[in-house]
Amino acid sequence: MSTLRDRIIGRCRTCDGSGMYGDSLCACSIKFRVFNRLVGGDFREELLDLVSSYSYEVPLIEDGEGSLGYFIENPFTVLEKGLSLFIFSRENGRGKTTLAHYLAYSLAWPCSHTENYKRDRTYGFSDVHKLFEDDNSFRETSEIWKSTFYVLDDLGNEERSSDWKKQSYTSTLHKLLHYRRGNRLPTIITSNYDPRTLSSFYNGYLDSVLEIRPDGRIHGEFFRQVEVGGAEDFRLANAEKNWPA
Repeated sequence: MSTLRDRIIGRCRTCDGSGMYGDSLCACSIKFRVFNRLVGGDFREELLDLVSSYSYEVPLIEDGEGSLGYFIENPFTVLEKGLSLFIFSRENGRGKTTLAHYLAYSLAWPCSHTENYKRDRTYGFSDVHKLFEDDNSFRETSEIWKSTFYVLDDLGNEERSSDWKKQSYTSTLHKLLHYRRGNRLPTIITSNYDPRTLSSFYNGYLDSVLEIRPDGRIHGEFFRQVEVGGAEDFRLANAEKNWPA
């Protein structure tokens, strides 16, 4: 924590590392609160650095731009009503995980101002592999189930070498999403599969909790879909920045 504090507050030129600007908290203190909560919930620090910078741009949105904009602009409504998003693309490397980090950062920022700050507000991130590697993930006592805001990354890419594993994972996913839906806890899911394909993969078992309609679209009381497009592979773009031109 001290390293994170030193990096964000200690290097701030606006407040000279004090964390205060006049009688108010400096923006660096708010940023530290956001990072501290999100990194503590397993969000990736390097992606938070990216999405909190002026250089970050939301990837091309093929579908669901209105839902995405509403989510970003209305964080307290999202928290109150448990509004959730299913973010997918038909190709890999379109920036879905980074976008999920941006949404978490956008939600946590206003919640980290003193007048809105709550110690019991928690944030969680896990990819689908980690979810099923942790035995605690199968229990309602898990922090993942109860976290105020949760990102499940890469749904559909879990290890599924046997039918019993697929059935066990599907049952756990249904219970987890049903619990979060029932408690109005916002959830972001990313996937490389469109809703119709995902429905087929899980034999329709998750259709109700993901609110997948008969036409293959997600459009329900809680979940809305966002399709990410574009021609650039963001994984390669980030890798190239390590080398001089």
